[in-house]
Amino acid sequence: MWRKFIFAVPIVLLLACERAEEYRPTGRENEVVFICDGFPDHIFTLDSLINDTFFTPQETPLFRITPITYEQFITYMNYKNIVILSYPDSPNHEFYSRVFPSTGVGVYIRKNVFTERDLVFGVYSESKDSVLKLLNYYAPVLKQRIFENYISFLKDKEYFLGYDKKLTKKLFKEHGFTFELSPGWVYINHDENFFTLYKHYPDRFIYCYTAASEKPLDANAFMHIRDSLGQIYYDGDQILRSSIRVDTIGINGVPAIVIVGAWQNDKNTTGGGLINISFNKDGCFYMFDYGIYNPDVQDKIEYILRGYLIFKTVKLKNDGHSKNP
Repeated sequence: MWRKFIFAVPIVLLLACERAEEYRPTGRENEVVFICDGFPDHIFTLDSLINDTFFTPQETPLFRITPITYEQFITYMNYKNIVILSYPDSPNHEFYSRVFPSTGVGVYIRKNVFTERDLVFGVYSESKDSVLKLLNYYAPVLKQRIFENYISFLKDKEYFLGYDKKLTKKLFKEHGFTFELSPGWVYINHDENFFTLYKHYPDRFIYCYTAASEKPLDANAFMHIRDSLGQIYYDGDQILRSSIRVDTIGINGVPAIVIVGAWQNDKNTTGGGLINISFNKDGCFYMFDYGIYNPDVQDKIEYILRGYLIFKTVKLKNDGHSKNP
């Protein structure tokens, strides 16, 4: 019996070791691992080159930057966004050359290297300083590609349960525009120019407002409109001006003003993050507003970007979508 027990112990340990080797943390979709041996004094530079900060209302970075050495990489090999900085005398040079066999100066991108759907960047030059210059020059490209990778994972999450085609068709019929929506949204029509959608776990809302005439693309004016709607329909919801960031994107081929920040309601002592997108199209004005209320979670940027994803799917009657989706 003791022989059987002694023989069984190595088997159990072997299985345990195999399981330990199989499991590695995958990280969040917005985490970026920098393999940056030899750059200990430049971590802040790496972060500032590709990151953005939002206030939703807590201070929230777009990406979570994790600097490591190549010797630590085994713990991070299942992460989805990896940047390797290297040069001839770098401690990670051999590691880099196994991932990117060509050691010519430049920035290289590979997919599905260590795990499915990962994105691996190689930044290589003759010296540490020239690597940083190269990274500085190509930072917007890296940032955009990492953002696109992040968005692809968020789309999977948002539409994991499929699409509510019935509600999509209903919005199109009643309002002349619609979105791709996942199941669980509750629709409330307030009047012909304003409706809302609600969803729980966590609590989220979408406000949609339209006007029969175009408006100047003015972020301050749009925030005033949004606050006015909050006064009429929602006990005084308003945008927290100190939190906002304003940008411009394209929606259905036209420029749109994007406001990202926080909303608050002093009467109900509530608040959270929001994204507001406003634009003109074919003589009409459209405002879409997505907010989240989840005080237990500080990092709300994921849900704000999921709102962005929904708004990017908008279909308008006068935009070649004459048939009900």
